[in-house]
Amino acid sequence: MTTTKNWRLFPVALALCAAAACSLPVAAQALQGEVDRLLHGSKLGKSRVGISIVDARTGEILAAKNSEQEFCPASNMKLLTTGAALWTLKPDFVYKTELRLDGDRLVVVGSGDPAFGDPEILQNASPRLTVSDMMNTLTGSVTKAGVKRLSEIVVDDRIFDREFVHATWPKDQLDRWYCAEVSGLIFHANVLDVYPRPGSDGQRPSVSIDPETSIVEIDVSKSRSVSTGSNSVWLKRDASDNRFQLMGDVRFPSTQPVRVTLTQNPTFFGQLLADKLEHAGVVISGAPSTVPGGGGTGPAVRVADPGENLGAERTIAVITTPLADVVRRCNVESYNLYAEAMIKRIGHDVTGQAGSWENGASVIRMLLSEKVGPDAAKETIVRDGSGMSKDNRVSPATMTRWLAALANDKNVSQMFIHSLPKPGEGTLERRFKNRPRNQLFAKSGYIRNVRCLSGYVIDEKDGHVITFSILANDVPAGEEDQAALQLHEQVVALIDGYLSKDDLPAKGTDKPARGSGAKPRR
Repeated sequence: MTTTKNWRLFPVALALCAAAACSLPVAAQALQGEVDRLLHGSKLGKSRVGISIVDARTGEILAAKNSEQEFCPASNMKLLTTGAALWTLKPDFVYKTELRLDGDRLVVVGSGDPAFGDPEILQNASPRLTVSDMMNTLTGSVTKAGVKRLSEIVVDDRIFDREFVHATWPKDQLDRWYCAEVSGLIFHANVLDVYPRPGSDGQRPSVSIDPETSIVEIDVSKSRSVSTGSNSVWLKRDASDNRFQLMGDVRFPSTQPVRVTLTQNPTFFGQLLADKLEHAGVVISGAPSTVPGGGGTGPAVRVADPGENLGAERTIAVITTPLADVVRRCNVESYNLYAEAMIKRIGHDVTGQAGSWENGASVIRMLLSEKVGPDAAKETIVRDGSGMSKDNRVSPATMTRWLAALANDKNVSQMFIHSLPKPGEGTLERRFKNRPRNQLFAKSGYIRNVRCLSGYVIDEKDGHVITFSILANDVPAGEEDQAALQLHEQVVALIDGYLSKDDLPAKGTDKPARGSGAKPRR
């Protein structure tokens, strides 16, 4: 149901002409001097900054500052996770979520696909689909198979463990979309979209939801319609159940959803599918099960037992997503759930066990040892796949060497590099208004007091690749935060000038490098 975009590819040249090689040491010295000058003149206060700039062709360190120290990478962690996914699963990997008939029961087999039922992915499908279209297709596959009665629906989510929430994620943010639970059967990015509409002034608003279902109710008793001001609504979810309260004021019908995470998602999807099937006339006759939203009981739905052996007389539907779509959405939009699903999936594929944060982290460390070196693996701390955990640690030097290894691997380089946003798209939509002359592909990273940017500057003409990593920690809000963003863009401008063969000043002069004054943009 998804489609992979085609991107214009460039050759990653691996040969270096003798004349360029001879001139590199002088130019690299000048680049180091310019980086030192930027740091000396920055307004970063007591922020801790690490920088590494490496020529991917030769492995030469062009500039470094605190490059061997470990930093919290925030969403730059996704560079490790998506790279590991491409190396482990391979670029042509396709997720498959299946509906199978086993006697008189329907089995839904999850593959850990984070794009299954994701509205953004469906909108880019050919033909374009809505979530309702997808659910109707799934329901239709059951009825077209001649099914009129089922004893139960079993959701097999055992490709992953059932630790849905990472222990180190912020407890006060677990109902927000970027902390969505990570399950072996993911649907609709494991979130509920709510669209409030105002009633008369002072009265309760009404809501519609996506995915559409009768098994979820939204309590609107603590919200109100208003005739002045603006929408100021948010959703509250019970910690352990799918009970929701709409809070705040509604003045206008909402065109953008108010989003909240769901819990126990495999069971929720099973109940959602059962609801649709019953409306289509399929009788589900087994003992009723508890509806996840606290709405009493519903059709017989359960998750597979740990050691249960489920049969499959026939497969009646297969929903696929190319890994390329998943990697690109993860990196361009910095979508946490996608990264977490990938780290668990690589853990499963390598170990043959249920994918977990622990075995997925072991795979990343194994690849770090193989591609970068044993010391990099030893010193890097991998807690999760997205960077939401503040306990992750990686050095700028490890990051640039990892990026170089990916760029120099012809099997994965094109898909990986083009999964990163360019200026003007995704998380770089408002960044780099002063566009580099060379190609820039980079991943930003932000959590509280952390500002990071890592990626590539590439000469499109000859494929010359420079990798960089700028990791800033302990960054206070305000002026220092803006200074960190400015530093990102200034360092990229220096690399851009280096690739464009601008005359960098000799070390110790006051002349700035061309383009080094790029203004910061969020």
